[in-house]
Amino acid sequence: MMLPEFAGFFENAAQQRLAFPYCRRCANFHWYPMPRCPQCRSRDIIWRSIEGRGELVSFSHVMHAFDKSRSDALPYVVALVKFADAPGVNLITNIDAPAMDTLQVGDSVVPVFRTDDGEQPMVEFRLA
Repeated sequence: MMLPEFAGFFENAAQQRLAFPYCRRCANFHWYPMPRCPQCRSRDIIWRSIEGRGELVSFSHVMHAFDKSRSDALPYVVALVKFADAPGVNLITNIDAPAMDTLQVGDSVVPVFRTDDGEQPMVEFRLA
């Protein structure tokens, strides 16, 4: 089930674009989607696409499935990614890495867009 405040994110992802909420009044991006800008409280918010290249800020190797439905995906990497062209956005996402031990904070990552069996689009990242 998709929450309505994320509709713009998934609509853009379906078009192979990475987009975040952007306030036209104060010219700031923000993440988590909300009806008012967290900086200036304006409601003049649009979904603005970005180039998508990000920087790995932090990451963790997940070795234990906290949900049985993810058991077959182990191990996987969860990371915090920031974007030069969307200052203020820090996105928690999965990293598709061929060898987890090669990841380093500061690595450049790019989005990978997927749609599984007609479900909502998924966005994860891989090393650039």
